[in-house]
Amino acid sequence: MDCTTHACEETAIERLATANAPYHYVNSGLPNVYLTGVKYRVCAECQKQEADIPALRQLLESIARAIVGKPSKINGPEIKFLRKRLQRKQAQFATVLSLTPQRLSTLENNPEPEMDEVREKFLRTIYPILSEDAKLLETLEDRAEYERWMASISEAGEREIIVATWNKRKWKVSTEPIAA
Repeated sequence: MDCTTHACEETAIERLATANAPYHYVNSGLPNVYLTGVKYRVCAECQKQEADIPALRQLLESIARAIVGKPSKINGPEIKFLRKRLQRKQAQFATVLSLTPQRLSTLENNPEPEMDEVREKFLRTIYPILSEDAKLLETLEDRAEYERWMASISEAGEREIIVATWNKRKWKVSTEPIAA
């Protein structure tokens, strides 16, 4: 925590993120990621928050897997998240997806799913290959599982949150519909 008017560390209250009171993890670049099982601090004066996030690389990989594997369409911030996980510049990634950089920028900045179905399925197929993610690559190797996965992607999907739970050794990440 960093504040110019007071010392946040001196007034901070430590908390544990739980399923009933998760920590909203905005530093992922996604607006809908919530963590449980982690300690965080809230400044009593300015309300700034700071979390202790273990195994950050594992967390980001798990979030990417949840995005690629979710049944609903991928939205703009999620496309941008995947691109950044691949460490690709926008122009490079646009070429991979057969888009202009301007069109990719438009997609990435739209919170609503807007990518056409074929291109989105291509993104979900190419991400495991480019990321060399062994767990995602296993899905590609099992033909029946791959076909089920591709068929499960739905145009109509509820808005969802990404919930990541730390259990002292690893992250468990899932997507959940937003409660009405």
